Amino acid sequence: MNRSRRLALLCLGAPLLLAACASVAPSRGFDAGETATSRHYTGRFSANYVRYGRDEGVQGSFRWEEQGRNVRLDLLSPLGQTLAVVTATPSGATLDLPNKPPRNAPEVDSLLEEALGFALPVAGMRDWLHGRPAAGRPASATRDAQGRLATLAQDGWSVRYVAWQDTPSATQTAAQPRRIDLERDSGPTPLSVKLVIDAEETP
Repeated sequence: MNRSRRLALLCLGAPLLLAACASVAPSRGFDAGETATSRHYTGRFSANYVRYGRDEGVQGSFRWEEQGRNVRLDLLSPLGQTLAVVTATPSGATLDLPNKPPRNAPEVDSLLEEALGFALPVAGMRDWLHGRPAAGRPASATRDAQGRLATLAQDGWSVRYVAWQDTPSATQTAAQPRRIDLERDSGPTPLSVKLVIDAEETP
């Protein structure tokens, strides 16, 4: 299938996502006082879900920025347009969409699903991207021969670590995931998400 046909099918499957034509500026800033090291990741995502009784699929790229408990997640189309910006801080969460007012909530996962058709477990990803369970919440896990996480069940999600980076990055002392597959164990509809982490960027 050629590139133009893939993009046409993507438009049919997720018209809201590809309605974006310009960058989206985040309306929520990071909370002050979070002094932990800032980390930036880039990668790709694909999601398969059911919406209005139909199987849907969407793919694109993402940028992830974290500073302590502050997180910003940008979702981009295959053409590089910013589709949505999620900002989650200890004081709340905001979803910014193209040409729409900001949407606020204590947590953003439900906002994402309502607006885009699929959710990303932003709170859990803060730890899962580092290859560890989120602290303070029940979890069950298995590990591989190198002691790295192989599977993780937490917050209603099953997380499978498919591949790891060959070497730790300059700011990571432990192994870093390369590909993570997520499936939601509970919720209104089936949902699976694949994340591929391409690089850690220097702020």
